[in-house]
Amino acid sequence: MLNLNHDDAPALLRERFVVEIGIRQAWPYVTFADHRDEASPQEVRLYIDSSFTVMPGPAVPVPAEEDDEKLRLLRLAEVLNRTVHDVTVEDDGSLMVRFHDNVRLRVSGHSQPWTAHDVWWLGSCPAG
Repeated sequence: MLNLNHDDAPALLRERFVVEIGIRQAWPYVTFADHRDEASPQEVRLYIDSSFTVMPGPAVPVPAEEDDEKLRLLRLAEVLNRTVHDVTVEDDGSLMVRFHDNVRLRVSGHSQPWTAHDVWWLGSCPAG
């Protein structure tokens, strides 16, 4: 897996499709696929080590605790099967991912007490 720079996020994620969410060790992640080149689809994984929000929120009410992995996955489930419209990295390092149907994922640019890595990072890996 190749780790990518924060500055790469807008170009790498724009128009990609969310194919997977999950947790690897302590980090929630979102996997984006690019199937425009069907001969060699590539996937980029966004790892999150900070707080995040999905707007609008899940249809099912989710308590605010950030330490429950299942609750974090419920939040991320709102972005499954969505295609990215736009991506920005804000001045404070926050990542804002906007999807075509007006759903938004915002990852905080500020570390939390549990942050052990960067607040968010991208990894590139072949699909499959």
